[in-house]
Amino acid sequence: MQESKLNFLNIAFIYVGTIMGAGFASGREIWQFFGVFGKSGYMGIGFVTFMFMMIGFMTSRIARRLNTNDIGKVVAPLENKFFISFIGTLMGVELLLALIFMSAAGGALFNQQFGWSKFIGGALIVFFVTITVIGGFDRVSKVFRFIMPVLMAVVIFTCIFVILKNDAGVRTESVFKPSPLAGNWPLAAIMYLSFNALGIIPIISSASTHAKNEKHAYSGSIIGGLLLGALALLLLVTIMTDMEFTGGMDMPMLAFSEKLSPALNLIYLLVLFCAIYGCATSNFYGFMIKMIKGPHRNLKIITAAGISFALGLIGFTTFIEYVLPIDGFFGIFIVLMLTANYIKTTKKK
Repeated sequence: MQESKLNFLNIAFIYVGTIMGAGFASGREIWQFFGVFGKSGYMGIGFVTFMFMMIGFMTSRIARRLNTNDIGKVVAPLENKFFISFIGTLMGVELLLALIFMSAAGGALFNQQFGWSKFIGGALIVFFVTITVIGGFDRVSKVFRFIMPVLMAVVIFTCIFVILKNDAGVRTESVFKPSPLAGNWPLAAIMYLSFNALGIIPIISSASTHAKNEKHAYSGSIIGGLLLGALALLLLVTIMTDMEFTGGMDMPMLAFSEKLSPALNLIYLLVLFCAIYGCATSNFYGFMIKMIKGPHRNLKIITAAGISFALGLIGFTTFIEYVLPIDGFFGIFIVLMLTANYIKTTKKK
């Protein structure tokens, strides 16, 4: 196995960065999949926290045992080359959707904040992601190791600030419309978990094979899942301090920061941009290691990024409400296959 430099904290931050994109850090995903169900959303957060830890651990263990970051081999429980290639290809396509989603998020971010064309924000995200992924895993891992601790600290501080300022006006009893594809909290929690699993598997596979040893790989994956759950819970508490305000915003946390302080608003804007960039980078890297091979590698990466940018212009909120739940249905089968492969790999070893 390749000699590596990643310890358990590096892996934990990589894990958090994979999920903490625009939808997560802005509060929009937490609102759509948990907040709309009021207090029942807390049960959903508890479920996904446990499952984030389990998926991270299972992925890490399979990758270490098989000494691979090939997403088809990590997921597929059948030792059939065609089946492994088929599953890997499907996941590769799904991972490209994440870059499309993050491109749309970049457009929504600058449109909400400055009124700029959505073209500008999406183009910036895709440009920086492409430059990073071309540099390979070393460049990708450095992004998470250096920026994620800062981003997490700012998100936590902002949430606490909002909670303290809005506590007197807590409103949690209003009725809001959930996505028609995730109409109750158990289904919404499963959808949220499963579409995120598509991004978790490739980056945790790569991070685990670059870990110092098995102990660092496994503990880093578990801690990363726990940190994600804690951040999701804090964001849920924050957005529930003013449900009506949250429901009317594409990016609720950015809107909260704007109400509280111009300086905090600017800082949170930078946090969201970095979160979008980090999430898009991890998912596009997963797409690249599976789907882009052979000659003209960089040209293929640039072409795929350009297509993603064009498709991202359809809009951020549309993606969260309709595309992500559809993604989630596919992700359910991926999680089930990953679990079966984990059992098979453990028994076989």
